[in-house]
Amino acid sequence: MIAWYGYLYLAILGLLTLAGIIEELKKPGGSLYALGTFTTLIILVAFVAGSFIPDVGQAIGYFSLPMLLAAIVYDFYLSGRNLILGSKYFGEPLDEVKSRMDLLTATLIVAPGYLAGFVILYRTLVS
Repeated sequence: MIAWYGYLYLAILGLLTLAGIIEELKKPGGSLYALGTFTTLIILVAFVAGSFIPDVGQAIGYFSLPMLLAAIVYDFYLSGRNLILGSKYFGEPLDEVKSRMDLLTATLIVAPGYLAGFVILYRTLVS
């Protein structure tokens, strides 16, 4: 059973992810990024569930390493990048204060999910 704070975290994460997906879908070519964001959400939900429910954590097992790497690489790619397709600055870092604050906020939001993934990986490696 997932603890109440796990459910609270997943609810907040889900709502913020939904808002992010809606925002991505408004941009031209944003459907690919929306799919990536949704995939990251699914990975984080699996990590949180697996950290509270031992059977789920065991089922994820060693697969938690590639899941962690995929989610972290994707989030780092999205952080502070111009993702407007067709822009001549596509993929280049944004130097605005707002983008740095968005990165900090996003990092604080996804960090517990990644920690849950590391917990699953640690449990798998020591068992």
